[in-house]
Amino acid sequence: MQNQNKDKRSSIFTVRNAENAMITFCIFAIALLIAVFLHQFVLMESSVVDAFYTVAYNISKIMSAATMLTIFEEGIDIMFQRIRDTLKKEEQLIAKAKDEVYKEIEDWDQRRKQAEARGEPFTEPPPAPRKKPSEK
Repeated sequence: MQNQNKDKRSSIFTVRNAENAMITFCIFAIALLIAVFLHQFVLMESSVVDAFYTVAYNISKIMSAATMLTIFEEGIDIMFQRIRDTLKKEEQLIAKAKDEVYKEIEDWDQRRKQAEARGEPFTEPPPAPRKKPSEK
């Protein structure tokens, strides 16, 4: 039962992630608001008031775009976090497997030396390399 709890995934969206998402949303929203304002004011050569009216008229589109960009960015962040977690777990499993193999070899060598010290023949073969699960 305890092993099952270890394998369960943690929540993909923590309070820290929510704070980061809100900061990301604010950055996207402000950048888009400024971009729409500058586009209207500079490129379309509108007055400042007209540029503000354009921003106000398109605010729902701007906020929707900021929301979509935030969702996209957070999705990528979660995906890469999962990849990092998986790679870390694989590294730990490889290290554990190496430790087990080295322990087997060390135990075999110790038995060999003990038999040699007693003057007995030692016929036990060295530990064979393990086969990968895909080779079974």
